[in-house]
Amino acid sequence: MSVGTGQSEKHSLGSQQQLAQQQHRSSYVSQSPTSHSYSQCGGEVDAITDGELVALVNELKSEVLLIKLENEILENTIMRLDPSLMHGVYQALEYATRMNSSTYLSVGSFIKTQPSKFFAESLTSPSRMIGCPSRASTRRVESSAKIGGSSILFGSGPRINILEKSELIATEMELLMTNLEKSRRKATRQHAFLKAQLEEVGNRVTDIENATKSFKQEVIVEGWDKIAQRIPAEIWIRFLNEWIKLSDSQVGKLRLRTSTLNTQYSKLKGQIKVKADLSESLRPVDFYKLKIENSECLKLIDLKLNQLTELKKMTGEANLNLTIHKKAMMEQNSYLNEVLRTMHNRKNQTVDLNRERGLIKVQADLLAQKLNEVRKVRQRYKVPDVMDYVKVKSDVTDLKHGIKLLENRVHIQQISLSTINKSLQSMAREKPPLAVVPETHEDGILG
Repeated sequence: MSVGTGQSEKHSLGSQQQLAQQQHRSSYVSQSPTSHSYSQCGGEVDAITDGELVALVNELKSEVLLIKLENEILENTIMRLDPSLMHGVYQALEYATRMNSSTYLSVGSFIKTQPSKFFAESLTSPSRMIGCPSRASTRRVESSAKIGGSSILFGSGPRINILEKSELIATEMELLMTNLEKSRRKATRQHAFLKAQLEEVGNRVTDIENATKSFKQEVIVEGWDKIAQRIPAEIWIRFLNEWIKLSDSQVGKLRLRTSTLNTQYSKLKGQIKVKADLSESLRPVDFYKLKIENSECLKLIDLKLNQLTELKKMTGEANLNLTIHKKAMMEQNSYLNEVLRTMHNRKNQTVDLNRERGLIKVQADLLAQKLNEVRKVRQRYKVPDVMDYVKVKSDVTDLKHGIKLLENRVHIQQISLSTINKSLQSMAREKPPLAVVPETHEDGILG
């Protein structure tokens, strides 16, 4: 709320205290144009149709709603600026309410005195039930006000113009928005707190379920002694000790995390306090100084951005050169791998050749020995005479001729033997078998 708005509120409320005290029931006053038209409806209400009556009722409802809102804004403004101005307002409202109720009672007594005429008119025109009591109540209120001498009670005092109402409404809206923002922040904190509590409850439920499952598995199922028909105490104690150790480790972790969060919270709180102190001690010169520093920082940022652009260009060129050299290095590496592979193959071939050289050397030694023996035999060998060679050659020819004759003879004897065996087999089929003594010739061949 601005200072001008507050001064205008105080001025309007100070000068119009009686109006503010009685504004809550301004809907019942006789100065309202709607109330005038409504109280003077009298004989015209019979000519109003149902649609016009409904429209009139809706218009009255909207006016009543607007008046209630104005009264609420005025009451909040008075209670905020000077609550003592509200002294006697509630008693006046009660007095007006009693007067209104007494007016309706008098109208009811009038209806009882003329029941047939009133009910006949109410059946023919329902609007008469609304129009006539309002007219009577307005007359009684005016007469009561004149008799009592308190015309301010029924809205005949000073009025608030449209500008002042607009200022009051704007101020009330700002206050409502502020309260709404506070409520939102409070609701956010409460929501975060409740969410944390729900997470904590969920973690507890999870831990309890896990502990229950492990207890059932380790103690009840696996710890049951079939011989003794009971659960040994050692198993229960061991389970509790392990569970306590696990709980202590988790508590330690949570304490460490809590201490870390408290440290961070204290640091943030200190930073917020420092910023608040700085904001309180700020002057317009500080803003100009900050503006100059920001401009210098912007210039420095532009310079750094230009340098960064140049560095990016240099980096691009360097990456291009790096790619070219990397490609050349990959080719050199492939060539080096081929050379290394060839060297390895050559080494393997060298080993194989060394092994073959040893074998060849051994074979060469054996062949050298044989060569020496052949040389020795050759040295000892003497060429015979020609006549001796002719004699030996003739003897060899005769022997080969004899061997040939003997081979022919053996072949003939084998043929004759097979023929005899066949004839014997045929004879053995015709006659009982006889003992056959083979004949032996001088050369030892069977005849």
